[in-house]
Amino acid sequence: MQAEADHAPFRFLPPILFLSFLIVALVLNWLFPLPEPWTTILRIAGGVAVIAGLVLGGTAVSRMRGAHTSPDPGRPTTALVTGGPFRLTRNPIYLGFLLIYLGFTLVAGTLWGLVLSPVLLLIATRVIIRAEEAYLAERFPDGYEAYKARVRRWI
Repeated sequence: MQAEADHAPFRFLPPILFLSFLIVALVLNWLFPLPEPWTTILRIAGGVAVIAGLVLGGTAVSRMRGAHTSPDPGRPTTALVTGGPFRLTRNPIYLGFLLIYLGFTLVAGTLWGLVLSPVLLLIATRVIIRAEEAYLAERFPDGYEAYKARVRRWI
């Protein structure tokens, strides 16, 4: 008999979801281009969003490593991290991925990334984040419920 894995159950890795949506947005833009109302300012804003996403995600990963727990969702969580960017959102790494995704769509000049972003958020929340939340609630019953009560899922 095999022991149950000590991590949230995933069908695919979270970065793959965001990357897949980015690729789909670029392919859709190539096949069915939408009018490009993009200016240099919006492309610069996209670059800033990418950098902000990298900083946010990197800071969250650093906080997790500092607490001696893995940012890899396929590995056990050994500590509940609530400081740094985790004070503002329960999912700073995924918020960082979203900023990077949206930033690249602005830089690439495609509206498809913006059109697809609600679907991306819905899938990320229902398939990945809810599984993580259930795992964390089981792993840290008192601490996670208190944390969840004071910090929003996204922002």
